[in-house]
Order: sequence, then structure tokens, then C-alpha cells
Amino acid sequence: MSVLVDVRSPLSDQQRDYLLMTVFVFARNGETQRAKQIVDGLLAIGERSTKVRTAQAVLAFLAEDYALALNCLDRMDGDLHQDKPLNDEAARMRQYLRARCYYSVGREDEASDIAAQISAAR
Repeated sequence: MSVLVDVRSPLSDQQRDYLLMTVFVFARNGETQRAKQIVDGLLAIGERSTKVRTAQAVLAFLAEDYALALNCLDRMDGDLHQDKPLNDEAARMRQYLRARCYYSVGREDEASDIAAQISAAR
């Protein structure tokens, strides 16, 4: 017997966008712990959108938790860093964040490769 699970978000797009804007404002003003609490809450209620995962990755980067940031980016983009085109600004931003994480953990060659890919995509 198969059980169907309702995967709809309990939030509307407008509500989610408002909360993510609040995350941005908190992070921009140095209140990353408050921003993280909102993102953790969104994840707890099942929000798994790319926007929420991106916010989680950015906050992890700001907290210097590069492993978590890279894990979030990998869950969103998979092998995007492997010679695939960067078709939109959000994908380029996530690749930039990936390059910064790689550079921060001493993987400069990979960071340089991504930087070159981003430059070529412009």
C-alpha cells in the first residue's frame, strides 16, 4: 500500500520571500544568529527551496562553516561546478560562494577553476 505525502509548503511564496528578506536584513546588519534562527525554522517546517538552501549556505559561509556551506551548495547544484553552463545570476552567485569556500579551505586550484568559469559565463 502506497502512502501519499503532501509536500506543499505551509507558507505562501509571499510569506517565504518576506522571511528570506528578513534573513538578508539581519545578515546584512551582522545579526547572523537571528538570521540563522529563521532559516532553521524554515527548514524545520519543510521548506527546501533553492532560496532557503542558498540562505543556509550563505549563513554557513559567514559563520566560517565551509563544510556545511559546500554541503548545501552540493545539494542544490550537484555537479554544477563540472563544466556545466551557468545560465542565471543565482547559479553564478552560488558558484562564487563555492569558490570562496574552496579558497577558504585551501583548495585554491578548484577555486580558480570556478572563478574562470564564472568569468567566461559573463
